[in-house]
Amino acid sequence: MTAEFLERLRREADAKQQEEATYRQESRRRLQLLESERTRLSRRYNFLKDLANAAGASGAETGIAAQLALAAAETGWSEARTGYEEMREHLRPVAAAIQAAMFLVEGDGEAAGDAVAAFADFEIWYREKFAQEFLDLLGRPAPTFQPLVDF
Repeated sequence: MTAEFLERLRREADAKQQEEATYRQESRRRLQLLESERTRLSRRYNFLKDLANAAGASGAETGIAAQLALAAAETGWSEARTGYEEMREHLRPVAAAIQAAMFLVEGDGEAAGDAVAAFADFEIWYREKFAQEFLDLLGRPAPTFQPLVDF
C-alpha cells in the first residue's frame, strides 16, 4: 500500500514530465519553422544580391539581360524548357527594379521600383504557375545553423 503523499508526488512528477514533453515538441516545431523562414530569407537575399551584382552600368537593357541570364543559370531554366520565355517575362520587372535601384541617379524624379516587392509578386506567380517555390530551384545548399543550446 502506497502512502497518499507518495502517490501525490508521483502524479505531480508525471504531470511535469508530460508538460516537459509537450514543451519539447512545441519548441522543435517552432525551431523548424524559424529555420525554414531563415533559409528562405537567406536564399532570397543571396539570389537578389547575385542579380544586383550582375546588373551592369553600361545600360539598362544589358544589365537586365545579364540578370535574367544569371537567374536562368542559377535555377536551371533553359530555352528548351516549356515556359522559359514566360518565366523571363515575369522576372523582368524584378531585374528592372534592381537595375534602377543600383544605378538611380540622385535627383531623378522617378524612383526605382521596389525589387523585393517585385520579387515577392514573381514568387507568387511562379508558385501558382508551376506549383513549386522558385527559390527551391537554386543549386546552392541551404545555410546551416548550429544551435548554441541543444534542447
